[in-house]
Amino acid sequence: MIDFKSFNYKYDNSEQMNIEDLTLNIQKGECILITGNSGCGKTSLLRILNGLAPHYYSGGFSGEFRIANLGIGDSISEFSKIVGSVFQNPKNQFFHLDSTSELAFSMENFGFTPQEILSKIKFISQKFNAENLLDRNILELSGGEKQKLAFMASMMLDADIYVLDEITSNLDLKSIKLIADIIKVLKDNGKTIVIAEHRIYYLRDIVDRMYILKEGKLLHHVDKYQLKDFDGTHCHTRQLDLKKVVIKEKEQKNYKKDYLILENVSYKVNNKDIVHKRETFSTGNVYAIIGENGCGKTTFANVISGFVKHKGNIILDGQVINKNNLLKNCFQVMQDVNYQLFTNSVVNELKLGCKDFDNFDYVIDKLNIRNILDRHPNTLSGGEKQRVVIASAILSEKKILIFDEPTSGLDYKNMIYLSNLIRNVSKENDVVIFVITHDYEFLCNVADSVLMFDTNGISESIEVIEKNKNKILSLMN
Repeated sequence: MIDFKSFNYKYDNSEQMNIEDLTLNIQKGECILITGNSGCGKTSLLRILNGLAPHYYSGGFSGEFRIANLGIGDSISEFSKIVGSVFQNPKNQFFHLDSTSELAFSMENFGFTPQEILSKIKFISQKFNAENLLDRNILELSGGEKQKLAFMASMMLDADIYVLDEITSNLDLKSIKLIADIIKVLKDNGKTIVIAEHRIYYLRDIVDRMYILKEGKLLHHVDKYQLKDFDGTHCHTRQLDLKKVVIKEKEQKNYKKDYLILENVSYKVNNKDIVHKRETFSTGNVYAIIGENGCGKTTFANVISGFVKHKGNIILDGQVINKNNLLKNCFQVMQDVNYQLFTNSVVNELKLGCKDFDNFDYVIDKLNIRNILDRHPNTLSGGEKQRVVIASAILSEKKILIFDEPTSGLDYKNMIYLSNLIRNVSKENDVVIFVITHDYEFLCNVADSVLMFDTNGISESIEVIEKNKNKILSLMN
């Protein structure tokens, strides 16, 4: 079905091989997992599989590659008939603003009748339990909802092969389970699936083999029998078994109790009034915010950031602050960091709002961005852009820091670096830190408290300690 023999690929603007000496055979009906650090070649491999390289990502190649009856350089339209793709950033594959039109798009291009298209849309939306995503403005969907829609759109042509590039990056654990169930159905139907992922636990009982890439080369092969005992800490990858994740021991910190207070703060989520009668937050704590997609986690962050109107009082360090002062005192790293990049180089981006030049070198080294300081932000990968905006937030010396899904594009190594950096900032500064996350491994490394959100706001607060680990995981599920 898929066959590489001594295959090499190098982008035109790359100084080194992006895929090197790859020999790999994937049989029809197999599900293969590719993991490894950012920049290891996972996405490049998928671009070969779906025909985007060299058509849209031009470069040179040598060796042999076949996928079904196609080879490298064959037309994109032929690839699209047999390969369904879901990208890391779903916005990159949308052609419409209306969700139902987006689902219909591929079948319309190949001349299917309206009745066939509507029937397939009904089938796919029911399979995903996603009828609520039909006839929606795509711009108004949450990050997780956009990812779901992209997956649904990839299935409309009933391709034989699916390539999935970090499709769970913005999904909650409940939605990830749904994605896992869909992948199982595809596999049971004989589809061939190649998945590039950092978060890999949900694939433990699905994949037939796992490959770890490093600098474009296959570094390690894990067969189906070895998967059950695999420990990611030895290979610097995420865990296949979440039971092996441990709560990081928390260091002693100085706290300013009740540094941030919400008194009778109300706002709307999906036309419903949410009221926080009294919520208090202390410096030195990292608060992880969890809950299903669409329950209002990001809206809560936008209220504290001053982006969304609210009623009631927000009190910071003993002072009631208005919307303008919220904007001055809060830095939010958004899910889509493209909205937060303004200059023509990374170094200028970091200096734009920097107040902490003493720690400038420390932060850029901890986040592994020194080698991209002279690059234009628009040329960076999703994970690199994310690390740049995170660095800007940490260097801003704002009193409230909010990170909205900060690990969605990060590998294991950078997830650990980010966890340590956030904890150091919380320890050494008078700052309240919120982290909105669906990433259980990240939460266990970074958080002191978990705030469980439902459609009524904060429903529960839980201390992040070993005895509460199973409860937290259960809530996230």
